[in-house]
Amino acid sequence: NVLRNCDQKGRRVLIVNCGKLWDPSEITSDDMFRMLYMVHLAAQLEEETQVRGVVCIMDFEGLSMKQVRALSPSFSKRLLTFIQEAMPLRMKEVHFVKQPFIFNMVWSLFKPFVKEKLNKRMHFHGSDMKSLQKFLDPSILPANYKGALPAIDYGGVEWFPALEKQAQYVADWSQLGPAQW
Repeated sequence: NVLRNCDQKGRRVLIVNCGKLWDPSEITSDDMFRMLYMVHLAAQLEEETQVRGVVCIMDFEGLSMKQVRALSPSFSKRLLTFIQEAMPLRMKEVHFVKQPFIFNMVWSLFKPFVKEKLNKRMHFHGSDMKSLQKFLDPSILPANYKGALPAIDYGGVEWFPALEKQAQYVADWSQLGPAQW
């Protein structure tokens, strides 16, 4: 999802829910990757976002083995490569929230492959939303993160028109299949 307002530094705020709201039997990890890519394409059309970059909140509430099993080693490598080397946006901060214990096991597999630049931009908050609010003002955060705005509408109504404009491009891109590593 994409928050309606930018943060206090003018950066676009993206929210990725990797927990219970993602059912890998209905939405494959490749489909999830395509959606993330479509959001990035739409966000990069904003001039301010091109200049100021983005902040990403990775919400792991309800993460279970169902989601972990869907993240194959090849998918995980592709995602990390995209974020670190090919993402068309300037990733300024990544905030991990609501991570359950299982996250620590998964993270220990990823961590050796995270480059120093990205590692310095990562912040782990768990369920401590006051910690998140040291980086992102509560006035722009939804109630899901103890912010002043209403809870997130995961329907993405506000961003749907921007995403719809990218749909054909992503459909064409999807015909090429996943990159082979």
